[in-house]
Amino acid sequence: MRNLILWCVGLSFVCGLPACSPKTVSSQAVVIRVGERSITLGDVERIVEITSLENGIPKGQVWSSIDSLVDRIVDDALVCQYGRDKGITVTEIELERAIQDIVKDYPEGTFEEVLLNRCIDYTEWKRRFREQLLIKKIVEERTRSLDPVPHHAIKSYYEERKEEFWHPPRAEFMHIVTKTRGEAEAMRARLQGGEDMATLVKQQSSQSGLQGDYVRNWATRDALPPAVADIVFSIPVGEASDIIETPYGYHIIEVLKREPKGRKELLEVMGEIENTLLREARERHYSAWLVQLRNDYPVRIDYDLLEKIRALREGN
Repeated sequence: MRNLILWCVGLSFVCGLPACSPKTVSSQAVVIRVGERSITLGDVERIVEITSLENGIPKGQVWSSIDSLVDRIVDDALVCQYGRDKGITVTEIELERAIQDIVKDYPEGTFEEVLLNRCIDYTEWKRRFREQLLIKKIVEERTRSLDPVPHHAIKSYYEERKEEFWHPPRAEFMHIVTKTRGEAEAMRARLQGGEDMATLVKQQSSQSGLQGDYVRNWATRDALPPAVADIVFSIPVGEASDIIETPYGYHIIEVLKREPKGRKELLEVMGEIENTLLREARERHYSAWLVQLRNDYPVRIDYDLLEKIRALREGN
């Protein structure tokens, strides 16, 4: 399901690409009908082109797998038809929030320029993006009511796949991070005076995003900045380190425990397994629902026309 949603979001960029259908067939020829929705040859051509661009493969190769692509297009249209019939919509507020989440990653005022450089009209992009948000919303609503994963299922999954849950050598530690060396020296003096590291860590929790990831967490060497990793995997357990300077600030570290390579316990991976089983349940539910939708809404595909175009495009 997640792959389908991601693929659908990618379709939001196809709106401005030029159609290139054969001269003998109009780009307005309808090749797919799903319920009340018609998808033209021009639509399919544009989807093929964007799929080619995003995956770095020739368009001819995409056309070779056109049946799979058509299945995805149909699934997309079925979900949209269901949403329209159920009155499910994306509000302007929801749309603007989602757009801002994308735009914030671009320098101010450059997002529309990026679209224009790709020959994509912003208004049309926005319309298609709204549709993809609608699809995501519908799918989430359909799968939200699934039963939680029972503990026995999580345990069985773990027992059957114990060999998958290995960890490299790792360490559990607490971490103080300060902005200046003077602050770090003050913290170090308090530790030497007998104050508790955990208490000082809590006091410093708002000063570094880095710290929030590492306080009382298991970490492997490759998950840590090199300077921090060198200390975490060398100082005696239970002793506070000297002050360490990194690009993130000034650090004082106390290692609570170190372990060699070994198998993770069930409690450590319960959340990971639960998410895996829940995702699999959602995908099964989604697949069964799509079958039901194909029975509820008429789907007609002009395979003869698609085959004709595929034969012309496959070698390109």
